Amino acid sequence: MIRSESVLFLLSRVLGGKTFSSHLMRVVETMTHIQPHFVFLEEEDYGRYRQKIPSWNRLSGLFVGPSILRWKLRRDPPPASDKVFVQSFELIPALQEVDPLAPAILAHDSTNVLSYRLIRDTSPGPGAKLLCGLKSLLVTPNYKSVIGRARAFLPRTHWCARSLVTDFGVEPERIIVAPSGIDTQLWSPDWSRVRGEPPILLWVGNDFARKGGEFLLEVFTRFLFPRARLRIVSNDPAIKGRAWPAGVEHLHGLGHGNPAEIVDAYRSADIFVFPTRKEHMGMVLTEACATGLPIVATDVGGVREAVREGKNGILLPYGAGAEEWASAILDLLADPVKRERFGVYSRAIAENEFSFGVLRERVKAAFAKLA
Repeated sequence: MIRSESVLFLLSRVLGGKTFSSHLMRVVETMTHIQPHFVFLEEEDYGRYRQKIPSWNRLSGLFVGPSILRWKLRRDPPPASDKVFVQSFELIPALQEVDPLAPAILAHDSTNVLSYRLIRDTSPGPGAKLLCGLKSLLVTPNYKSVIGRARAFLPRTHWCARSLVTDFGVEPERIIVAPSGIDTQLWSPDWSRVRGEPPILLWVGNDFARKGGEFLLEVFTRFLFPRARLRIVSNDPAIKGRAWPAGVEHLHGLGHGNPAEIVDAYRSADIFVFPTRKEHMGMVLTEACATGLPIVATDVGGVREAVREGKNGILLPYGAGAEEWASAILDLLADPVKRERFGVYSRAIAENEFSFGVLRERVKAAFAKLA
């Protein structure tokens, strides 16, 4: 008989953390030997508790998330736990507030070193490079001092796993790559759908500027309309009420709380386009794979682990211009057979690597390392 274990989960519901935390909770429900206690870092916590954290955190912008979470843990101490599960590399300093003898699992999509490198590499001018270098020198030693608390690591990508090894000296045997999981029954293709004309390009994201929305509009209006239509799914308040060019459809108010509409937005599209400027991986890529879409995306961060060049999509370098993007998209628009082949491969990736079943087995394997 397996002994029941109490586990403290320190989870983030900030930005993309919402999706992973909900997927993880679904997995935990199937692990009957675990007695979970959840503590969440919420978006509203930043406004609610910001003035309660040390002034140097507020002024520097460093360790704000973990400082808020530590304050919450002090205000409302969690019950004693056998083990701790931390979501997000940013939150790992909050481990200093819990039982030092409780072994921990860390699940995350990036490290601070990778995040600073992305900002440095994608921001023009020497100022950003200098600031990122200084921040990395200031905060990386702190993370290194805490990271030893984690006995097992669940990075979302091999890109992130390599940083754990090379930048933090984590032994590879402590690392299990675990994408964030997706319900492949709900998120599934509609292979029987009759494709309309012109084809629909799909872009999804709630950070319109960072994920390349403005750039995509330029590509579309200059080179792709009227040979294609562009569907934008976004709740970014920065684009609310905006006037859109001809051929562009904006869907807002869609979310994962009621996923049927957003799933249909994917199923009824023909190509997923993602000219993101800064990305770790992106749940939208796993959703595009699960719904059987060919993908054109920026080769940045861990994107290539969902987009396999020449297999299910086309990867463009970060510096690629509008004409290069247009050429890649037009190539797929002109070749429906290739689009279909890419879509089938996308679905295979989702089933084999991104499903809830895969996430569940890898979370179980991480807990086994804590035994």
